[in-house]
Amino acid sequence: MRRFRCISCKHEFEVEDKETVVRCPQCLDRFVQLLEGTPVKGKSWGSKSYSVKSTK
Repeated sequence: MRRFRCISCKHEFEVEDKETVVRCPQCLDRFVQLLEGTPVKGKSWGSKSYSVKSTK
């Protein structure tokens, strides 16, 4: 379980570890702050991932 606090309405709530998209259950805002638990780690990216290939 991870604990979050909504930045907008200051409501604190808990979410299962499996959920990736977190919204506040009161105001449905996406801007939340992680209070307890492990942060979700995604795939790392670099500038080469988004670069445009050159045409030679």
